[in-house]
Order: sequence, then C-alpha cells, then structure tokens
Amino acid sequence: MNAKTKKNAVIHSALLVALSFAGAQVANAEPKVPQLPAGWEACGGVAKAGMNDCAVRTSLHACAGMAKSDNEADSYVFLPKGLCTKIAKGTVLSVTKEDMAKMKEEMKKM
Repeated sequence: MNAKTKKNAVIHSALLVALSFAGAQVANAEPKVPQLPAGWEACGGVAKAGMNDCAVRTSLHACAGMAKSDNEADSYVFLPKGLCTKIAKGTVLSVTKEDMAKMKEEMKKM
C-alpha cells in the first residue's frame, strides 16, 4: 500500500466515523444538540442530506439530521482537526458557546 492509498484510507475511515456519529444522532428519538468532541472541528458543506451533526447561523433547520439537501454550507459534521480542509467544499466553521446555546433553545421549541 503506497502513501497515497494509506492517506485515502485514513480520510475515508475518518469520514465513516463522522457519518456514523451523525447517523447515531438521527437514530435517537429525541433530538439533541451534539457537543464538539475534543480534537475535532465542525466541517460545513460536506454533510449529506439528513446526516448533519448540526448547523450554525441558519434559518433552514435547527440541528442534527435536519439538512434537506447535500452539502448545505451551514450544516456541519464533526471531523478530526485538519481533515475538513482536505475535502472538496469543506469549510471549517467556528461554533461558539453562544451558537450552541441558541441551537439548544431551538431544539426545545420542536
């Protein structure tokens, strides 16, 4: 296995882990605002419809698993730091404590 193949395998594995976390969020009956894991970042513009961890500063939806279309710019998934910028259309989003509090309030309204 050459270096490029190993790198691609690592990236694909990380994406599968992130999508698994997103899928687990969707499977829960009660929507929850996910917390940013240590050493990870919010990556916008790469989530598939219904597979996002949350969203920031958007009126499209409140949070997890609610993205209506693929690659919504404000809908994000959590990925290990440094991986997001290596993905086409991936944008690291700044998620503040205020954003998390706002999302929590939005989720309570549902």
